[in-house]
Amino acid sequence: MNYHQPVLVSEILKSFDPKAGQTYLDVTLGNGGHSLEILKSGATVWGLDADPTNLSMATDRIKELGLSQNFHPLLGNFNHLLTIWEKEIKKPIDGLLADLGLSVNQQSGQNRGFSFNDKASLDMRLNPKSQQLTAEEIINTWDKDELYQIFTKYTQEKLAKPLIYEIIKARQNKPIKNGKELSQIISFYYQKKHYSTYHDPATKIFLALRIVVNQEFENLKKLLAASLKIVKSGRKVAIISFHSGEDRLVKQFIQKNDFASEKILPSHSEIKKNPLSRSAILRLYNVN
Repeated sequence: MNYHQPVLVSEILKSFDPKAGQTYLDVTLGNGGHSLEILKSGATVWGLDADPTNLSMATDRIKELGLSQNFHPLLGNFNHLLTIWEKEIKKPIDGLLADLGLSVNQQSGQNRGFSFNDKASLDMRLNPKSQQLTAEEIINTWDKDELYQIFTKYTQEKLAKPLIYEIIKARQNKPIKNGKELSQIISFYYQKKHYSTYHDPATKIFLALRIVVNQEFENLKKLLAASLKIVKSGRKVAIISFHSGEDRLVKQFIQKNDFASEKILPSHSEIKKNPLSRSAILRLYNVN
């Protein structure tokens, strides 16, 4: 199994310093990489994920490694974190972790819509059973002003206007049904204009769609607010973000509450081993 490689693991373990008898909450369980390391210390981990596929994968992995005794899987979105905590955990925790990036199986899997090469879907919902709005609906039905708003507000796409023109022109011919079709529309425009970019030219458009479909900024704000009520005084919250909009929200929250905090970036050796870690930003703060 090709599991997602977690980022900044040693830095989080050093900061949390987990021990037997302590309780941690991983609100973005993913493939379980961070939780596994915390469980090895003997601490209890509650693992929350909105994606049922990830939750099942991580639970099986933890069980196979013989670490399930102190592990409690939870299906749900961290925008309901306070309610979930009140129902399931019911006591202050020693640390909270959120890794806001997608896992590898989400990024590259077919029929999820997150991948530039997905020929089956333009969905992008973390949990199709509990969410309605899809990226396919946005791309095919929202007008040019609505598209311009999300592409510029969330990801500062400098070519938003001409790319929207290309998208609308394409959808008037036939609906855009999958990630491959959308990424090709964007790539063809870059080729036509002889533009080049370090990242795939569709990166910001896909990211903006994902943020809107999964209400990522709104949910992050709810997570941060909930951390004040469920984490023990003096204990830490660790938030790993992968783009400036998320990191800005975390930074502003820390400043507003005047928390002691720390910003950590991946080391050169980690980036070399795991290039996907290059844009990661870890912010740690102590709850008062």
